[in-house]
Amino acid sequence: MPNRHRTPEELAFNRTVGNNIKYIRKLNNFTQSRVGRALSCTFQQIQKYEKGSNGVSALKLQALAKLFKMKTDVIIDPNFIEYHKGFTAREEVKNLEHEIEMDEFKDKVIKEYKEAQCL
Repeated sequence: MPNRHRTPEELAFNRTVGNNIKYIRKLNNFTQSRVGRALSCTFQQIQKYEKGSNGVSALKLQALAKLFKMKTDVIIDPNFIEYHKGFTAREEVKNLEHEIEMDEFKDKVIKEYKEAQCL
């Protein structure tokens, strides 16, 4: 199903499902061709699903669930990747903020050291 005339919610859903398919496929070390053969479609179609360019039909979603040995609700879960990796976006942002603070502190110390050396 191409994304023409889709609502923003439908487009976001297609991207979420696509990201989950790609993540699960890579976890299982499957190629897009292998998944395509299991779904009786081309690897290009799998690429479109993974990008969110096309929506996955209910029958294809059921076939994906069977291939990956999981329930369909897992494949469409918008939080699946975060939960699977064991982190939340908040923790990731917190870590990035800490890294920025450390870089700024390091720059300040280096600047003070260089100034002290010139005196």
